[in-house]
Amino acid sequence: MREGAGRAAARLASRLMAAFAVVVLAGCEAVYTPQPLGDEVVALDPAEWQGTWLAPDMVITTTVLDGAAGRLQAAWIERGTAGATLEIAEGSIRASGDWTFANILDETEEPPADAQGEEGGQGEGEAGAAADVIPAAPRYVWLRVEKGENHLTLWSPNVEQFKILVGDGRLPGRVTDDGVELGELSPEQLRMINDPASNLLNWADPAVFVRIAE
Repeated sequence: MREGAGRAAARLASRLMAAFAVVVLAGCEAVYTPQPLGDEVVALDPAEWQGTWLAPDMVITTTVLDGAAGRLQAAWIERGTAGATLEIAEGSIRASGDWTFANILDETEEPPADAQGEEGGQGEGEAGAAADVIPAAPRYVWLRVEKGENHLTLWSPNVEQFKILVGDGRLPGRVTDDGVELGELSPEQLRMINDPASNLLNWADPAVFVRIAE
């Protein structure tokens, strides 16, 4: 089964952090939101956002798909036992005040087990089973982004810290098998996420990309 774009994005996030010893890839855990983070779309100028970017142990190529809508594509090469494959993730760049976020829709193709109807398919054949599948609510993986003249700095969520704050009720959401699913965030809770004192982002381990070609 083809890997969904959201999973590719989660792998990209973990690859971005790999050079800085951030553990994400092994468990493929992420922090998901029910809608993209950021109140406003960031208009993307290809002269600033498009190009080939280098970081330790990784090179990505970005393409502006729709500058007015903030749509950006990132492509990179993964090397596995079967050879090299091209990975692609597409998402949107949005902002709230001075905070900028990259958001990617999680397009995992298989719904979770608890999204199936208890009696799906019994006595109705395949059509009945399909009718009883509850579509999964959309969710997004995200990174905090800071754009410089010819560099990009990205911070991934600190999954373990999100688990703690969701568990004690300071943030809405629930802990899942693949990380954390946040609920609707208030402006104060969004400020908390962006406050280094809350330790909700991996502030000490950013991924810094330098543009080497446009």
